[in-house]
Amino acid sequence: MTDAKNIPLIEVHNLKKYYPIKGGVITHTTGHIKAVDGVSFSIPKGQTLGLVGESGCGKSTIGRQLVGLETPTEGTICYNGCDLAAIKKDKKQLRQIRTKLQMVFQDPYSSLNPRKHIFEILSQPMLYHHISTKASVEQDILKLLDMVGLPKTVLGRYPHEFSGGQRQRIAIAKALSLNPEFIVCDEPVSALDVSIQAQILNLLKELQKELGLTLLFVGHGLGAVNYVSDQIAVMYLGKIVEIGAAKEVFRHPVHPYTKALLEAVPIPDTAQKDKERRLLQGEIGSNTNPPAGCRFHNRCPYAAERCAQEMPELMEISSRLQPETSANENPRCTHKTACPIMLENMRNTKDSTIPKMTQSTADSVATENIQEEEAHG
Repeated sequence: MTDAKNIPLIEVHNLKKYYPIKGGVITHTTGHIKAVDGVSFSIPKGQTLGLVGESGCGKSTIGRQLVGLETPTEGTICYNGCDLAAIKKDKKQLRQIRTKLQMVFQDPYSSLNPRKHIFEILSQPMLYHHISTKASVEQDILKLLDMVGLPKTVLGRYPHEFSGGQRQRIAIAKALSLNPEFIVCDEPVSALDVSIQAQILNLLKELQKELGLTLLFVGHGLGAVNYVSDQIAVMYLGKIVEIGAAKEVFRHPVHPYTKALLEAVPIPDTAQKDKERRLLQGEIGSNTNPPAGCRFHNRCPYAAERCAQEMPELMEISSRLQPETSANENPRCTHKTACPIMLENMRNTKDSTIPKMTQSTADSVATENIQEEEAHG
């Protein structure tokens, strides 16, 4: 019998979401946009998975499917061991589970009803789902406002009367109003000032610790995602190309795309302003007609001939190839990457008993980068 404590709160297997493209004189489906194309991951209770990647890679689509706003084309989504697709006919059970799965959207102004004041926005879902009664709802709302750092004077005001940071705090309070266990944070700080971003990130960390929440944090910057996450998954054109413990992925990235995301982060140290940075060249591929083989190969400086022919799968990085991790890092977060070229280079660098592969110019650069990263920790 499986121990309930070891069951992830959210488990996703081979998730796909295809959007049909309509065309022709007699309208018919001419193709599909493969927004999410075979994604698998799990999120243990009380932890945060950070999902990063370029715009259009499928991050937000995954989040919307997890909370039931969109239906997967293929694959399974399990909440606490329960397949959500299998309970769709049981509306009562589905309604109970839906209250446990909430979402904080990127634009708080669009996600809050402009015709209702804050008391209505927060109270109506709580009354409808019987979280509160008419006698206790006001007191419960005041507790929510205190949790997100807002005064009670906001209750009679409308969303347009607040700043972006205040609106996002209200959106977080709205998500918390139904006592959820899992929250999707869809780029919750990307539209905010830098100083306000730090406040919202700290608020999310405090709420997670206080309430025992499980989060999916969607973002563009690895810095912010690393700050709030226990695990990080890197997406490119609908697929996860690297996943592992946040500190491990952030400090020792393996996939070339993950390295490119880190290279793109501005460096505040003026002493390193002249450091050469290997930025990505070319345009991101199309979700309608993705490149054959590895979807990143046409932009990858380390690509070999086989990269254009073989679709790489996520492979675990051998423990003997990984730098030693500290004792407080989660040992259950297995570091995986979908780049056999980089794994072979790491193996050759680490183990001199294995005959080294014939290296192209790009592969030589990859090996030098790995050695340099190991030297600097």
